[in-house]
Amino acid sequence: MKVIITESQYKKIVYNFLDSLFGPNYSYKRLSDNKTVILIFGKDTSDDIFRVYTKFGRGEGCKKDLYVNDETMDTIQNYIPISVIKKKLFSKTILSYVNEKTKLNIDCIDFYYNIEIDDDDDDNILRVSRYNFNVKKNKKIKPG
Repeated sequence: MKVIITESQYKKIVYNFLDSLFGPNYSYKRLSDNKTVILIFGKDTSDDIFRVYTKFGRGEGCKKDLYVNDETMDTIQNYIPISVIKKKLFSKTILSYVNEKTKLNIDCIDFYYNIEIDDDDDDNILRVSRYNFNVKKNKKIKPG
């Protein structure tokens, strides 16, 4: 049986999921030694869950580029398999969520995700892939 989820349903699911994992309240701070990186923190986290690059490290054509930390992405993938994530919709939803929580007006997203590949030897190989997306231009971008 094939289940079809609308964009609004997907958005609601991901918003509720992120609220339950990282909390409904987010804080952020600019690094004191480098004003071009903004760290975003969730509830009860001493480590940042997202980073925003405003100068160096951002993708081509981006003003503010959100990087989803590897640990954050691993946590998300523990609950939502990459086959369900739908990278383009996931990117739009995450950016919408972070912009709503922080008011930073971020336009791009960058994250790594794991893909399990079945091997002929009955072993699963874990491959890491990268996805960069500009929401305002609605296209994939070259990494910074």
